[in-house]
Amino acid sequence: MMAEAATRQNQQLHKILAIEDDPEVLALYKSYLQKRGYEVLSASGALEGMSLLQSNPDTRLILLDLNLPGMSGEEWIAWYLQQGKQTPVVVASGKGDILTITKGNNMTAALTKPFHMEELQELIEVLLADDWHEQVSVDKKLH
Repeated sequence: MMAEAATRQNQQLHKILAIEDDPEVLALYKSYLQKRGYEVLSASGALEGMSLLQSNPDTRLILLDLNLPGMSGEEWIAWYLQQGKQTPVVVASGKGDILTITKGNNMTAALTKPFHMEELQELIEVLLADDWHEQVSVDKKLH
């Protein structure tokens, strides 16, 4: 019984939400991250990303493109921070002002485009590590 429960826990994939309006980039995120054992939810716009996040409270990390139709990445982050969630956000952008957006809070990390998928993978592993955020220690599972 115990072994069975342990196996089931290992199969619980980290859920990553990717919000990106370029279908090719989205497809790349998806195939790359799924191969590495992540479950990937994808949204092609800000509002879709919001509703996906609300219907998937177990999302562990968000990949956010700053140039989204209908709403800027800055506006999205402002909305997100109001939700009071503890999920880290990786902000990807080709724009130079990306650091000013991510500097003001400890929930976001910046990734400047173009970047290698390996860089993204490393960043995700760091952000998903148990000791990343002291505040998430409350829901830390016992290993």
